[in-house]
Parts: sequence; C-alpha cells; structure tokens
Amino acid sequence: SRFHALDLLRGFFIVIIVVDHLSRWPSAFELVSGRALLWVTAAEGFVIISGLLVGYIRGRKAKDKDESLKSISFKLWRRAITLYIWAVIGSILYTAAMWYITFAGGAPGMPIEKGNWNELIFESLTLNYTFVWVYFLKLYAIFLAVAPLGIWLFRQNKAWLVALLSFAAFTLGWFIHDEILQWQIVFFMPMVAGFYMPAIQKWWQAIPKKTRHIYAASIITLTIATITLAIVSTYHPQVSSILDRANTTVFAKDTMGILRVATAFLWFTGYLLIFIYLGKYIDRAFGWLLRPIGTHSLTAYILHGLALM
Repeated sequence: SRFHALDLLRGFFIVIIVVDHLSRWPSAFELVSGRALLWVTAAEGFVIISGLLVGYIRGRKAKDKDESLKSISFKLWRRAITLYIWAVIGSILYTAAMWYITFAGGAPGMPIEKGNWNELIFESLTLNYTFVWVYFLKLYAIFLAVAPLGIWLFRQNKAWLVALLSFAAFTLGWFIHDEILQWQIVFFMPMVAGFYMPAIQKWWQAIPKKTRHIYAASIITLTIATITLAIVSTYHPQVSSILDRANTTVFAKDTMGILRVATAFLWFTGYLLIFIYLGKYIDRAFGWLLRPIGTHSLTAYILHGLALM
C-alpha cells in the first residue's frame, strides 16, 4: 500500500519547485511558494520525504522481508548512479541551452563562462557544478550512495548511531561551510524515522483520539504561525528588525542552520498533518495534478527543466 498523503504532498513540493524555477514574478503562485525566499523551501520537504521513504522501504520493509543487505545496497547504488548520470546530463544540457538560447524569462546565474565546454564537462562530472534545475539530483545521489551504511547500522540495532553521525556531520558542515554535510541531516534523520515508522504509527494510534487531535491542531497552528512570520519577514522586513536579521543570519539561503532544520521538520509535519486530515478534499480538487507528479516525482523533477525552457 502507498502513503497517499505523502504522494500528494510530494507532488505539491514538486509543483512549488517548478513554479519557483519558472521565476515569473509577481505571480499569484508566490502566495503558495514564497518565491523560495521563506525560511524553509519546498526542497527541504522533498528531501525529507525521500529520506523517510528510503528508511521505510529499504530499511524496515526490506528487513521484514528478509531481503539481503547486498540486494538493498545494489538497488540504492543503482539508483544513485542513475541520478548522478541525470544530474550530469541535465547540468550540461541546461547550461548549454542558457548559453545559446535567449529565453523570455532570463536565465539563472552560472559560474562557468559561456562556451567553456571543458570546464563545464569536468565540473559537471565531478559534481563541483550542478545546474540549479537538477541540483537536488546531486544531493540525492550522494545520500543514496551512503544510505547502505545506514541500513547496515539499522540491522545492527544502532539507528541511534545513524542519528548521531548525521548530527555530527551537520555540525562539521556548519563549521567548514559544506552544503552537502549540512543538507544530509534532512535526509538521514527522516531515514531513521522511516525505519521506525510502524512503531511511530502504533504509538500515535495508541494516543486517545481527542488528544491526537489536540496535538495535531497544535502542530498545524504553530506551522501556520511560523509560516506567517516568515512571509512577513520576507515581504515586509521593515515590520521587525529581529525578523529582518533572522532572514539574513539564522535562515540565510546559502547555509543550513539548526533553526532552519528544526523549522523544516516542523513545517513538514504540519503540512503532512494537513494533507492527512484534508487529503480527500485536496485529492478531489488537485489530485489530477499532484498525484501523478507525486508518484513519479524524480521523473518530473528531471524533466521539468525542458518544460520551463
């Protein structure tokens, strides 16, 4: 069985990413997407879902089916290689298109000089350069390549060590300003949660229904409140000097601080609860769009650049 709320939510995140990459502002869509300028973007949510499902499908379900670690590792590495290839192809293709074709919406900034094919190919192959429209593929490929180590630790009953190593790597990434080490925490922490998902569901269902609703309402309210603060600080920074400073320090887009990580997990949980409680209404209104994109999210992400061009 599939987690239909996750399918819809993943489709929602991809749609936001596409809208932000289209970058046509002002637009009514920015009321939903925030132009990728809010404290947390849809990219974090997409990475969280990816880690959650790897932990559940390749971790918990594979263990319950007695699937060998070797088999799981080859599946993860094969997917990682596939995404690496698409990241390289996408970077070269989209960069070349921006070099030689004039688009009405302009082009993202690129560090490689026009026509420098040698640098483009080398930097793309080594993942030192990844075009913004396929940047997530680079992160996902690296995380999947390392994921078998996490699965092995899960099977040694050392999921706590995966969480500890992830936090340690995040801390190191913060000090040395390494984006990959910072971003991995929103993949591997959810991966741990995915491995324990049946236990988490069992614990949640054991809570009295009225209490569950109070918890869910509190999380959703806190999510909406912090999103509202993020919108105010982004579009009206003059309202509060504290919020204005938070935009350029705590929630700066070129780094992943601990408060940004915590906010990402909060917003993801809030969105997930909204999509669980209102899933049938969301599906009825937007399922025609969100469900096919959500169930084929990587394909949609890889190809969305062609649609944008």
